Amino acid sequence: MSEALYGTITLVIGARTYTLRPTLEAALLIESRFGGLRGALESMRLMSIAASADIIVAGAGLTPDKHSQVATEVFSTGVAKVSAQLTDFIAVLLNPVPPSVAARGKDEADSTAP
Repeated sequence: MSEALYGTITLVIGARTYTLRPTLEAALLIESRFGGLRGALESMRLMSIAASADIIVAGAGLTPDKHSQVATEVFSTGVAKVSAQLTDFIAVLLNPVPPSVAARGKDEADSTAP
């Protein structure tokens, strides 16, 4: 997978396909809704239909008025199936650097001491 697409998740929910992209905007929307990304992870552990819809709306860049439609699709598809995929998406938001980029980093930081 290219670094530009790292963390992008395609969900098929009901008859629709949603592409979730790990952007700063999505992360900030999710943080504001859940009080942080950890809160979003907890909501996925609890398998919340509304929380799943919130994350999909934020990650797919949808308008808030789509929430009810997405929640209906999450319910029809099965929240257990959807929340597992959304947990992976949130994990990427927590660690947005692709492994290939991290591997190119230095073993030790340069010293800034005089």
